[in-house]
Amino acid sequence: MTNTASLRAALDARAKISAWLPGLVGFCVLAADGIAAGAYLPRAWRLTTFALAVLTVAALIGRSRVELARVERWCLAAFAALVVWTAFSSQWSFHPRTSLLEGERTLLYLTAAAALLVCVERSSLPLLLAGALAGMTTICAYGLVTYLVHGRVYHPIEGRLLFEPLGYANGLGIYSAIGLLLAAGLALATRRIVCLAPAVVLLPVLYYTSSRAAMVALAAGVVVLLTFGSRIPRSVAGFLGVAAAGLLVAVVFVQREQGLARHLVGEQRPRYWHVAWRQYEAHPWLGSAAGTFDEYWLRWRTVPSYARDAHSLYLETLAELGPLGLALLLAALLLPLLALGRRRDPLLATAAAGYVAYLIHAAVDWDWELPAVTVAGLMCGMALLVAARRDAPELGGRARASLAAIAFGVAILALVRLHTGPALPFAP
Repeated sequence: MTNTASLRAALDARAKISAWLPGLVGFCVLAADGIAAGAYLPRAWRLTTFALAVLTVAALIGRSRVELARVERWCLAAFAALVVWTAFSSQWSFHPRTSLLEGERTLLYLTAAAALLVCVERSSLPLLLAGALAGMTTICAYGLVTYLVHGRVYHPIEGRLLFEPLGYANGLGIYSAIGLLLAAGLALATRRIVCLAPAVVLLPVLYYTSSRAAMVALAAGVVVLLTFGSRIPRSVAGFLGVAAAGLLVAVVFVQREQGLARHLVGEQRPRYWHVAWRQYEAHPWLGSAAGTFDEYWLRWRTVPSYARDAHSLYLETLAELGPLGLALLLAALLLPLLALGRRRDPLLATAAAGYVAYLIHAAVDWDWELPAVTVAGLMCGMALLVAARRDAPELGGRARASLAAIAFGVAILALVRLHTGPALPFAP
């Protein structure tokens, strides 16, 4: 009798740990990558890849049932093809090491997507999103406290904006915007006002980063939340709608620059985009290879400033990886949106709001080079797929063994590259 009780207690403890694990992983990944300068440097993203790959192997071996819907499999296949194409571009690159590093970073995103789809069930989504929210809030709180305590020290690139610990004000801005959307969505989904508590930190962070694109992305996320969430009181919907409209008005009219385009994207981005388009025209079929934008910027720039990225994920991908690379990227990123349909689901709407905000912001900035930001976006995107999962086919034993072997190989590769790979994400 005692043995039976002990076994039952052990099983209950295991069930509780399993239930809380997605939230714990979401918190640890975003907090660790956030404090490590957004995981901009290869060491941080290699450690993250290793951790997520090991988690994937454990889930494939230990879980009694693993399900993947067809759209989830296509999403992983698109990410895998993008990794291969990015790494393969090193064959025609004049910086092959940088192109391989770009492929290595994209491998992190494939691993993150796989870990989320393999490990998370719909019942665990609130905890996953809550853990992600806690991780982003912790990073934003650290940045806000140090910013207010130590004063607004001038930085030659970021000025007096709040940009630490991610190292980039706009990156921290979208980090806080996604967190705000998760907080609002979880509050509506769970009917618990305490979920809005992180806004006390996240709103000032968004303000002090002065990230106009993040404000626009936040407004778009609010629209998604209202459109696809459960029906809410008109007063609440009106308040959120007015808040979203107010953000847009602030972005358009409060700035001193002249012209709507400069309000939204700044003065330099059109110059980056013009060079990226010329880069694509020079290599219309294969692209110039991953990680080569900086060379073309030095050739064709019209101002003396320096830039490594085109400040647009989609345009830079077209310029560096050609139409095929852009098609693979769009397939990987847009497939989760198919889960929206016409259903009203507060949990689905919460994930969709954060994901749409990320996709919009990535169009005008270099979020792809900040894994902390992109993994936060992917958590929302993969949660969107899991939320819509219905009667998905189970992975067979052979498929699970194959995926576990691949994930194990990725983990080994991450460890090897941790000791042998370059320390900077570009050619020295």
